[in-house]
Amino acid sequence: MSVSNKAVLTVLLLSAISLGAMAQRNLDPKTLETIKIKKIGFLTEQLSLTASEAEKFWPLYNELEKKKIELENKKRQLEEMVTDSKPGLTSADYRKLAIELAATHTSEGKLIEEYNLKMLDILPAEKVVKIYVAERKFRFTLMREFRKNHEDKKETEPK
Repeated sequence: MSVSNKAVLTVLLLSAISLGAMAQRNLDPKTLETIKIKKIGFLTEQLSLTASEAEKFWPLYNELEKKKIELENKKRQLEEMVTDSKPGLTSADYRKLAIELAATHTSEGKLIEEYNLKMLDILPAEKVVKIYVAERKFRFTLMREFRKNHEDKKETEPK
């Protein structure tokens, strides 16, 4: 990879990391940054993006991720209305919450459809399909790593 390609990739990676870091508030910044770096590396490897494809893909992907996080935050806020055990919620309140929660899921589906088409405009269809597969593999890898680290901590804790 040429120096200019490395520079472009570095800028794209840093922008992807900072975007995700701003969006998440429940994870400490160091953990979030580590996850973002791993995800970017994992997706880059799985997709075999050229420098030209990466230049177009990462800003679009970051935009999608930001919007997905916004929807996830909205869902979390709606769910907290129930989990905070607020007294006095009526059947009508629960009905309204159910409709709003379903609407956020519908919005997420529409968002994915919209960005799927945008990605098909900049990447070969095979790579677009690989994005979905790679995201699932990454989540699985991350969960496996989390479980292993959690089990390792349990084994090293004094009894």
